[in-house]
Amino acid sequence: MALAELCDSSGNYISEIEMGRRIPSFEKIEKIATALRVDSFRLFIEDPGKTPGKREVTTKDCLKSLPVDIKKEIASHLVSAVKKVIVESLDYNNY
Repeated sequence: MALAELCDSSGNYISEIEMGRRIPSFEKIEKIATALRVDSFRLFIEDPGKTPGKREVTTKDCLKSLPVDIKKEIASHLVSAVKKVIVESLDYNNY
């Protein structure tokens, strides 16, 4: 079965992601990683089969290699997620 089918996407969409023309949502990244049976952070490493030296690749290593526009999008998603958790955790009845 083709990767696109496993991810509920078109082949064209997957190709655009591979060529850097589209930025997938976090949900789509997770679907792709699941279909490939890898950790999602591995999708951001230039050569997933080869880790630098003999040490484990860290999140910081992955982030350093990302284009600025993707870093900004990740930051935006993280800020939104943190705000949502904080708002949901507030118990306004106790204030």
